Amino acid sequence: MKIIKREKIFEGHYSLHIVELETAKGKEKLEREQFQTPNSVGVLVHDTQHDEIVLVQQFRVGPEKELLEIVAGKIEGKDKDPERTARREVMEEVGYEIDELTLWCEFHTCPGPVTEQMSLFYAKVSKQVADGGGLAIEHEEIEVIKMKRQDFLKAAFYDAKTLIAQGKLQQLA
Repeated sequence: MKIIKREKIFEGHYSLHIVELETAKGKEKLEREQFQTPNSVGVLVHDTQHDEIVLVQQFRVGPEKELLEIVAGKIEGKDKDPERTARREVMEEVGYEIDELTLWCEFHTCPGPVTEQMSLFYAKVSKQVADGGGLAIEHEEIEVIKMKRQDFLKAAFYDAKTLIAQGKLQQLA
């Protein structure tokens, strides 16, 4: 299949397009919705001094409830560097300076209708220099939650990036 036409039908926090697809054999044309969202980062924050995983709990509009998850944020503005975005988001959300940052993998968060690609990082930290909690200007209301690494490995999560990070950490154990 290939996209032969794209029309923006809504511009808000995200953009919604209608795309017209032509099948590989060119016999049919289909319409699909495509949500254009910025790429993002997810960061599993590991406080190595206390052997704790530092998580965030916040309300999410999609599932209409609070979720416990790893640090994450959109790659926005002029700076398109995932590593700098990861460092910024860790500071904003949980207040830690990163000692060591490793890119684990990249994946599409919801490849059916969404353009977003996420870079998943593992961050070793040892010093919390701020409270975290997110930025008021972004209307974030984030609670910082610390969990022993072994408890994190056994916990049930409902967020894909956190489940992927949990699986990656289990591979290291």
